[in-house]
Amino acid sequence: MNEEPRLIHRYGQHAAAIWRTTWWHASPDNRGGVTGTVALQIAVTGFIAGHAGLPNEWLHLGWLLVTGFFAIAWSDWRPNLTRWSADPGAVLTATFLLWMTARSCFSEAFLHGDASAEITRGILGAVLLVLFCALVWQQAQKHDSWQVTGWVTGMTGALAALISILLSYFVLPSHHAGERLTNLLVHGGLNPVCAGLTFGFAAVWLAALMENETTPLPRRFLWAAVATLNLAAFLSASRGAMLALFCGHAALLIARGWRRGAVAASVFVLTATLYFTSAPLLAKLDQWRVETAELAAHQPGITHHLQQAVERGDNGRIDIYRAGWNAIDNFWLGTGQWGVREVWQCELQTSDDTLMSHLHSAFFATFVHGGVIGAALLLALLAHGVRCAGRIATHGDATWIALLAFGCGGLLFDGESLASLTTAPRFEGLLFWLPLTVALARGGVTSPATPA
Repeated sequence: MNEEPRLIHRYGQHAAAIWRTTWWHASPDNRGGVTGTVALQIAVTGFIAGHAGLPNEWLHLGWLLVTGFFAIAWSDWRPNLTRWSADPGAVLTATFLLWMTARSCFSEAFLHGDASAEITRGILGAVLLVLFCALVWQQAQKHDSWQVTGWVTGMTGALAALISILLSYFVLPSHHAGERLTNLLVHGGLNPVCAGLTFGFAAVWLAALMENETTPLPRRFLWAAVATLNLAAFLSASRGAMLALFCGHAALLIARGWRRGAVAASVFVLTATLYFTSAPLLAKLDQWRVETAELAAHQPGITHHLQQAVERGDNGRIDIYRAGWNAIDNFWLGTGQWGVREVWQCELQTSDDTLMSHLHSAFFATFVHGGVIGAALLLALLAHGVRCAGRIATHGDATWIALLAFGCGGLLFDGESLASLTTAPRFEGLLFWLPLTVALARGGVTSPATPA
């Protein structure tokens, strides 16, 4: 733990040096030209696709920090500065993030120097989130660049899902068929919930892109990739990922209508049916892999997936939400984000659940950390974002309303904070801020939506 602040400080020093060198050597003609566009594309696409492919958080967040500073230095921000001051979405975003950060800076832990590692990590996360939102906003109007980002994200996720399924269920001796799928490319086995949500997000995005007249690969191959991502999200056995998938595909179908959205909906239904009826097949596969009866006795049994989901109950979430509610001493202001875990975790010390490091709901966590003021700002921002995403959908692009629906469904019962990128799950920027920022930038009052 003592190493973490030094690593963060080292990142800051390297980023500052890169910023000074790059900014002074970037001519006004290059900023906003081809170099700036490429730098922006690399920064945004690499970070988004990196949720499924980059092996650890230091590479993932470090990618955004380093390439993001290059993109800022080589891009022309002057047109956006004028728009941001007049755009309701930008004002609401800035107000929400400022409130959540300022409230955390006036918490007892911050003022008395407690939990210094958590505070340093939280401030870095807030800076990275602002950087990410600024980069996404800058790129939002470039429709073709988002096509590239979507295809790269979808195919990276599909490759990670396929590798994880094959290695976990057919190759690696320490795994067995029917276990909760993890992403083996990240952390050597990313948490099933995080893996399911990132796979599902890529599935919905790829399904939304399939309406394009031209695709970079044959359509049958791409639909197979969508099916693989859907199946991988289900195999994670994360009920939050399943709920998010349903929300995303339902929004896509409603926005497009049955005639245009039937194929994506059918692929989703077929993969869901395959998953919920696959327990006997997985049991046979598991039995085939086991070489001796002695090993078979040690293999966990495979139950029906629906029964398994029901038997898991609430996974301790009711206790977590009760503890978080009781920890609030001021309902208007909340508790702040940093150094306050012990306040609500003290009620959970007798619990056997080991996954209680955060409040497991981004929206409830916003209320606990930011109080009524923070929750009201978030709801106002989200309502405006949904309106903007709907406006874009009426012009022919249902991608962002579908991804925003997926993100809200996934973060309803998962997520740590919407005011940082350095959270434990680290998917809040992908699920919430990516579709929301694009919707605000492309569907806002100061930026009329254009047909896709």
